[in-house]
Amino acid sequence: MAKYDLDVIARILLNLLQGPMGRTQLYMRTKLNYPRFLQYLEFLKEKGLLAEADGAVRLTVRGYEVAKALEKAFDELL
Repeated sequence: MAKYDLDVIARILLNLLQGPMGRTQLYMRTKLNYPRFLQYLEFLKEKGLLAEADGAVRLTVRGYEVAKALEKAFDELL
């Protein structure tokens, strides 16, 4: 995947601020097709923003920091 949509990345990270969730629940919230969702999931795991364990996707410490920064930026802009 050569291009990444910041909107999709933000949707994934901001949804996970609510807490860990299963792939299916997160996938439904992204409004992507499943293969594309899996590409984003892999990309974010490679960047150290997400982790998966016990059937749940969760933010890493770095992912939490990025998600909070995105949330703050959106709050200031909108």
